[in-house]
Amino acid sequence: MTQLFYDSDKLRIRVCGGMNCSANGGGRPLEDALQHALEAIGVADAVEIYRAHCLGECQNGPCVRIAGERFYHVQPADANDLVREEVLPRIK
Repeated sequence: MTQLFYDSDKLRIRVCGGMNCSANGGGRPLEDALQHALEAIGVADAVEIYRAHCLGECQNGPCVRIAGERFYHVQPADANDLVREEVLPRIK
């Protein structure tokens, strides 16, 4: 679920919701895929996903930011790998 406010104890994932990213697989479909991947491995409670208006990387979208690091050309099909490789190591 997209959050409007964040819990500072949780890892934050920002998904670009800008027009270009959303038109190319980002936005809601990517948020949903990330949420399902987090739930599947039982770490959804340690992470907050929220949509950014635009991450300013339109030419590289869809774009995701995890703990300040940007990932480019992310598709919903990449969610499981992204969670396993980039989210799990960052969870406190």
